[in-house]
Amino acid sequence: MTDTTDYKLANIARQELKRQALRGEILFSESEKALDLILEAPSPATLIQSFPDQDLYYLMHKIGVHDFTPVLALANSKQWEYILDVEVWDDDRLDQEMMGRAFAQLFKADPQRLLRWAITEKPDFLEFFLFHNIRVVVREHDEVPPSDFEDYITLDDKFYFRFPDKAREGDDDKLPEAAPGESTPFEDTPELIENMLKSLAQMDLSVFHGLLLETTALLPAETEEEQFRLKNLRLAEKGFQPTHEAIGIYQPVRAAGLRKRPGDLLQDQAHDPEIPMPPQFFTQFVKGETLFAAALARVKESDIPLELQTELAALINKIISADRIKIRQRESIEKTMEKATAFLSLGLEILLDGDTGAEAAARLLRTYFLEDIFRTGSRAGIRLKTRAKNWYRDSFMEKNNLPLSFLGEAYLGVIGGLLIERPMFFSNYADKELYRHFTTLNDIHSTERVLEEIISLDGFLADLPIDMTSFSHGVLTYKSIILTLWTRNRIGNPGTPELSLAPVPMDRFIPFFADLFLGDREIPEDRAKDLGLWAAEVSGWDEADLSPALQAVLYSLIRELEEEYGHVSQENLDPRFMPHFLLKAG
Repeated sequence: MTDTTDYKLANIARQELKRQALRGEILFSESEKALDLILEAPSPATLIQSFPDQDLYYLMHKIGVHDFTPVLALANSKQWEYILDVEVWDDDRLDQEMMGRAFAQLFKADPQRLLRWAITEKPDFLEFFLFHNIRVVVREHDEVPPSDFEDYITLDDKFYFRFPDKAREGDDDKLPEAAPGESTPFEDTPELIENMLKSLAQMDLSVFHGLLLETTALLPAETEEEQFRLKNLRLAEKGFQPTHEAIGIYQPVRAAGLRKRPGDLLQDQAHDPEIPMPPQFFTQFVKGETLFAAALARVKESDIPLELQTELAALINKIISADRIKIRQRESIEKTMEKATAFLSLGLEILLDGDTGAEAAARLLRTYFLEDIFRTGSRAGIRLKTRAKNWYRDSFMEKNNLPLSFLGEAYLGVIGGLLIERPMFFSNYADKELYRHFTTLNDIHSTERVLEEIISLDGFLADLPIDMTSFSHGVLTYKSIILTLWTRNRIGNPGTPELSLAPVPMDRFIPFFADLFLGDREIPEDRAKDLGLWAAEVSGWDEADLSPALQAVLYSLIRELEEEYGHVSQENLDPRFMPHFLLKAG
């Protein structure tokens, strides 16, 4: 008996491994080939129903909803339910348009099965959909049909239903227009509902009567709340926690607080048919030259260990829940995977303390859980964000109600990336993207260096008794403030306070400009250092006491002046095209 049982289990395991390999080929193939592989399989129903719910949902949008109908016809009810759970909800509200589209697709796949399943397993869900789209009237046996029943549809001359959005002009029973942000019904909903109810009446007239009666007595708010609760429970079993819980994936964790794996990650585990396989579709997006991708390739030369697949799936699901992502397009899952691999790569590099070797990173994957490594990477970005927010709250800019554009394009990009909900690295299209996720320690260090410059710059301006009310002309940025005040100081300020932001007359600016460049395209070193000398004088500090960050800001200003105006002759200077200074003609 034992030998027979072991043989059966081994046979089940072999069959599952074959199906797993075929599922992987289908997921990684182009949409047309993937559909052919499914429908031409020896047992397509068994294959389809073996797909994890997430993989099947991904395939539906990869292949195309309309072309996917034959596959949906062979899917099981649990897979249908998952599609409804992730497709028809907009946060905690049911989306009427998506409900119509989802029901239309399932009804097209298998009408009678959908009705039997919905009536027996999800009656409240179906009744909620009907309640928002039809009006029902029951005619007593001794009543004559009223004249206004001509807009109603009846299948037995007793139960009448109509679609309020198609009511006659002037009818009070029309549905009100949707409020801004509220979902609207699917345009083919009336035809869908009529076909569904006709099919149900043909199947069982008494069930048809009961459904319409219960629809009229439905309490929609309570029903929606209960359906939301049940949906959350089902998704939680697959790793999709409610947003307020999933947000914990970004909670920082120190390296000392990481949990170690209790067992060997590489130990082969026998397949248990009672335990569902983790989704595979996301593994095709683990690519690129990130440290995590390199480490993952060295964990095991063949396939990714099942335990790592499960952990990665759980991690992705938490990110999807925390960020409220709708996975309806390939780009959505690609962006989610980019975030996961970026933070995992950053976490690995932090734990390696600068060592970027893939073998060492692979040992960390075998030692620590992926979620903890991800949170280690997340902590680095959150620390920068926290420092930026704490600075901005009491900054010179905030106190003077200055916009972030005051910082100029480069600094604005860095601060803008840090002050959003999920901090990002400002790459300024170096990687064909304006922003991307922090991926390496170099990203963290370069952003930290720029943030230090911004904080030093802001502190320098805050220490100066600048007359902000004197600004009346030009573009107000940190550049125009510093360079204008420097110019005023060096040319003298007869009749004007030294730290005034009143525009400098061009006839007084041109000699300063000529002396600055001395007829050359480059600013001589002694004149370049003069900006630092002025900063020390006006702040009351010694030049040596200026922070390296502030010195870097001042140095970059000089280099920027060279680049912008080094080729401009004195005769061609125009205050309209010189935003680095506050100038006026005259």
